[in-house]
Amino acid sequence: MKKIYLLAMMLCLLILPTTAMAAPSANAKAFESEETISNEWIDAMLVKQDSASALAVMSADAKKNVKASEMLKAQQRMAKELGTLKESRFVSWTRFDKTDQFIYLMSFDKAKVVRCEFIFNSKGELDYFALTPFAPEQNAKNAKDAKANSKATK
Repeated sequence: MKKIYLLAMMLCLLILPTTAMAAPSANAKAFESEETISNEWIDAMLVKQDSASALAVMSADAKKNVKASEMLKAQQRMAKELGTLKESRFVSWTRFDKTDQFIYLMSFDKAKVVRCEFIFNSKGELDYFALTPFAPEQNAKNAKDAKANSKATK
């Protein structure tokens, strides 16, 4: 009798997770769509260095606000300051009421750690991107300067 209960319990444990995973939620669909757009933008802008294709991936509002020449200048500045993309790793996805945020950590030739942020509108279209290099030596210098300034003002 104990074997039958044990077998029934094991069967329930096997069946329950598969039924819960069977129907993808709206969040899963949004995540998949936005991840695809993010990867297309990263590939176009940072790997192929094709600012026109990167701009084409963005929303209509972003296309109105950002000119192709500005996007090209941004791409050239990134290539000059950061170098070539070596690695990209997804970190987090945050869902807000009307926007979603994707964050990647990247590594380039000239910048070892760069935080890349994408903001998507409520329609799932890419509205905004930002790359922020993390420079520990610059942060240490800023901390020393701030400490020196605070001592000078006392």
